[in-house]
Amino acid sequence: MWKKVLNFYGRFTVSFTGLGFVLRGLPFRPLGGSFKGQTWLVTGATGGIGKAIALGAAKRGAKVFAAGRNEAALKALEAEGGPNIVAMCFDLEKVSDNLALAEAMAKRVERVDVLVNNVGKLEHVYKTSAEGFESTYALNVLGHYALTERLIEKGALNGAVIINMASGGLYNSALSVRRLEQKPEKYSGVMAYAAHKRAQLALSDLWTAGSHRISAYTMHPGWVRTEGVRTALPGLNKNLGPILRSTAQGADTALWLAARRPKPVPGALWFDRKPRSAHAYDHTKTPEVEPEAVFAKLKADVAKVTGAAEVAQLA
Repeated sequence: MWKKVLNFYGRFTVSFTGLGFVLRGLPFRPLGGSFKGQTWLVTGATGGIGKAIALGAAKRGAKVFAAGRNEAALKALEAEGGPNIVAMCFDLEKVSDNLALAEAMAKRVERVDVLVNNVGKLEHVYKTSAEGFESTYALNVLGHYALTERLIEKGALNGAVIINMASGGLYNSALSVRRLEQKPEKYSGVMAYAAHKRAQLALSDLWTAGSHRISAYTMHPGWVRTEGVRTALPGLNKNLGPILRSTAQGADTALWLAARRPKPVPGALWFDRKPRSAHAYDHTKTPEVEPEAVFAKLKADVAKVTGAAEVAQLA
């Protein structure tokens, strides 16, 4: 056990913490570009990396629609970010709210230039969402899929950039369906989180390959000093707290991708402004399923909610 832990920290600490950010010279390389005239939608924008992305984009001129369920935190964000921040209060753990958010955006704006699917969490105890799905699956990937697909259907993402916020946690799992929505028995929040983040890579490739001229990227922010890390990974926070990245450093690659729009690289995990391998271990290189199996599950689970809503309206 100790050997595994030491190998883990030895392999990733310098690269993933603030040390790596500085050693790569990123503080001395301006992002460049302006987001003036652009419309952004950032989920999970009330804290951590999402808040840093929202404020960073607004500072550079974008009109940022900031989505989350904490109304007080959204109002505080509006006050901090000024007129370029627009609060959108939705519970993104619900498929229905993600669909409603997409409908609201389509009514308010002609197009969304940049969509950042940032909201997510890691839980160590099995919970279900209000709609009956395992809660982290609902928040981390199913909701992202529902929101993005509905925006695409509405024509709001033509020519857009999509940024999926992943994590080095995906190094723990190959592409899988069985781990996406685990059962209470032998539930592993770490493996569920890994599977969700791995699925984001497949979704980025799906959306890039579509007919809507979308450039979709999956990115790794590094190890960032956030409330989510403090509560979900207390050991990491305790051992490396002083050298964890700031939220601005975690947001850097997202802002850079939106500003530069490099050519998407299939299967790549973007980290510190470059496409990198999404595999740290050999056992994740062979997928358990083809991407189509993941897409089929997501589509079917969205249909469970939309179908139930249609039945309720007819009753």
